[in-house]
Amino acid sequence: MMKRKLMNGMLALVLVAGFVNVYAQDVTDEDVKNYAIIELAKNSIIDGISPLVNEMIEKQEGMTGQRYQELQGAAGDAGKLAGIEAQEWEIKFYELVDKQIEKKKSAATDVVKLLASNAMGAASYKATKAAVDSDPAIKAKFEGYLAAFK
Repeated sequence: MMKRKLMNGMLALVLVAGFVNVYAQDVTDEDVKNYAIIELAKNSIIDGISPLVNEMIEKQEGMTGQRYQELQGAAGDAGKLAGIEAQEWEIKFYELVDKQIEKKKSAATDVVKLLASNAMGAASYKATKAAVDSDPAIKAKFEGYLAAFK
């Protein structure tokens, strides 16, 4: 019985390895290049979140980064907000900042969807993403394109 389980496990491993290899073979350099461009576009939006939050905190009188972190830790929990003695204006400020963060994240998701479907096709995008995640050689090509484009 144990021998059979071991054989089934090894067979599954061989099948998965073969599947990953097929993915890697179907992914072209152009796919990897396009995937890198899409990731750079997404990261460009995401990387703008922290500076935006910091700028909003700096401009808000009475708000500090530490206090914002406290609000963030208590967000959505009335008991925790009461525990940190959150004032109404602080809660409203946190909600405003959170909306801006969600807008940026949504924009990044929209950019990925739009570029993936129009530049590569959804299937090719997914195959390339899987290959980059699982194949060290393809990941190295991807990272090379990222570095070159920056």
